[in-house]
Amino acid sequence: MLKSPDRLCSPTWVLHRQKGNSFEFSTVLTSLLLGQGYNAYVVSGYASREQVSYNCTRKVCPYLQKPEEPKHEVASEETQRYRLKPPPDIRSKFLLEMEARERKKLEDDLKRQEEERDKMIQELECPPPDKYWGYRIHSWVVILPVENSERKDEILEPIFIESTLGEYYYSADNKTSNLYLGVESIWNDQNYWVNMQICTDGCASIDWDLTKPKLWEHLLPGEPWTTRGVEEEDAERDLNIQMDKHLDMPASWVEKISLSSVAFERRYPGGSKTIFYKKAKVELYAPYVQRDGLIQKITLFEDYEYMIPTTIYETFANRTDYRVKTVKNLDTESVIDYYKRGRPDACKVNICTEHRYFLSDAVEDSETSLDFYDIVRLDGLTRIEIHPSYLVQHFVNRKDRLYYRYVQYTSEKTTSLIEEYSRIVWKITEKYQRNESIPASKDVCIREFAVGDNEIRLKYHYESGKGTRATRTFVKPLPSDRGERLTFNPDMTSGYNPDPMAPPEKSLMLYYELEKQLKEEEVCRTLIAIAEDEVKAFLKGRSFEYSLPSLSVSLFDRNRNDEAKAGMFAREEILRAQSKREVVKEMDYLGPYLASLGNPVYLSRTEALQVQEQCLTDFKQKLIDRANCILETFEKSKEELMQKQARHAQERELSREDEESFQSEMNDAIFNLHTVEMQLNRYRELATDRYRTLLVNLQRDPRLSAIYRSF
Repeated sequence: MLKSPDRLCSPTWVLHRQKGNSFEFSTVLTSLLLGQGYNAYVVSGYASREQVSYNCTRKVCPYLQKPEEPKHEVASEETQRYRLKPPPDIRSKFLLEMEARERKKLEDDLKRQEEERDKMIQELECPPPDKYWGYRIHSWVVILPVENSERKDEILEPIFIESTLGEYYYSADNKTSNLYLGVESIWNDQNYWVNMQICTDGCASIDWDLTKPKLWEHLLPGEPWTTRGVEEEDAERDLNIQMDKHLDMPASWVEKISLSSVAFERRYPGGSKTIFYKKAKVELYAPYVQRDGLIQKITLFEDYEYMIPTTIYETFANRTDYRVKTVKNLDTESVIDYYKRGRPDACKVNICTEHRYFLSDAVEDSETSLDFYDIVRLDGLTRIEIHPSYLVQHFVNRKDRLYYRYVQYTSEKTTSLIEEYSRIVWKITEKYQRNESIPASKDVCIREFAVGDNEIRLKYHYESGKGTRATRTFVKPLPSDRGERLTFNPDMTSGYNPDPMAPPEKSLMLYYELEKQLKEEEVCRTLIAIAEDEVKAFLKGRSFEYSLPSLSVSLFDRNRNDEAKAGMFAREEILRAQSKREVVKEMDYLGPYLASLGNPVYLSRTEALQVQEQCLTDFKQKLIDRANCILETFEKSKEELMQKQARHAQERELSREDEESFQSEMNDAIFNLHTVEMQLNRYRELATDRYRTLLVNLQRDPRLSAIYRSF
């Protein structure tokens, strides 16, 4: 834009059309910010070609999440104090120095190559020269800090907001000076200020103190006292401002800005918007526009022409399967699904579950890993990894202290066509945490069910001060030798105990241990089969959720929930009808008196005086009767109180319960008497005003105009 627009549409019209120039968008945004208590202004100035044309292809995508920096643990002073001294270094210092020189030379070469590469990339990414540099007119919004404002803790320095994109910049930033080149003027609903400063260095050197006339010349002299550089007391005493007003602005003809819930939810024209950043494409959608609940899609590309995609980030909302995010790596053909808490299978990622799988592989030949909410699951499962050759399970907070299970499969498979995971187990490895309530030589640390070798291997925890640990190996009997009762032979087991003074294990105890391990092996294999079925059911459910996604509707969404919408409308109709019934109709004081005269159309002066006199007389009598009624109630309450006090004085002995009951009755009686007395006094005070109000209403009644008609 090389010249200012000829006209500006109203904010309501811009919101209705969802189309406009930068000045119109800035006016809409400033109006909304002023309504929220921000000190916002519309800025008219100059910007770069990319900012005026909304070209973001040279900007880094702001929608990408920054990777979390790893936290480095600092060693405590106690650890450093008792740390072992390193052994003496007997290497040649000359050789070490030569190696350091070679290493530094390689690092310098790599650094120089990296700098040259970055410089070349910057040259390639540098935009072509603009012959209209500094002449392109643009508008944006600036929010200035105010000391005595409700937003003073939020706005600490001037902030620029690009109304067309919704991005904000700090005015003192050097990068901002490359986007916004100068300011001509600013305005809002209070005044119009012209910038008197030279913007050769962009907007970074601008002083935004509007109280300095040498820097900012205002158009209207009646601006608020906060922009005059005076104190509040001085501003109240300064009455010459009203006399200085030589230009009265007309009242605003713009309608009040109103956004319906549907329009606010749509957000973008047509419900979608696409923005191109550097090697990134961002697609934004309003809720419920996409069938699968997609609200944001970020596609990263390898080239600047957006031809070779590498990664896709998808964000979802309102899905019944609780999926909130999906990351697709097109190079490795892997997918990561993120779920929030609430699924029946307790899937999650980070704080929710993560599901990784490959795009093109079959289920049984792919790598799949699932994370779970362990506090929801009864078995404490927090992660499971499926591979064609192994299965890994991670547990937390289990009573049996199991935290790891590894299942190794053979390359052979059964010929079953029913089971999808019909793989042959070769070895099962389980790891347990230390149980301090039993000796370390009896506490199993690692247990291996070597199905292929027909053995059970046990490794116990290390004892304090021992360099080795106890072990035990069992050779499982053949299924044909087990029968109803297990046959045990001492040659079927061998073990090691690091304590040479420990007594040898008894055959009976070894028999019981073998029988226990055989039973636990069967339980373990059953649990593995259940885990495989669970993964299979999850993957089948995921395929169904991908093919037929469904969205949930909140109970409070009156735009889509028909039942809630009907209920809200019904309640509003009931309240509206109730409010209509509560409206007091205007009382016709002369109705009964005019009816006695036959409801004439016109009244003579005599008839009008008669009607007025009767109305005032009856109203006086009504006031007197009402006052007498309240006075009678007061006298009656006073007499009852005196009688109660007299009866209490005659009674000499009273129990504690009777005394408390009498005090309660006396308090109630005194309270009622005080209430009636206040009602009587207030009625006396309002009687005169009510009579005067009735007289004024009668004088204004056109039916009695004959009394006050001039002859």
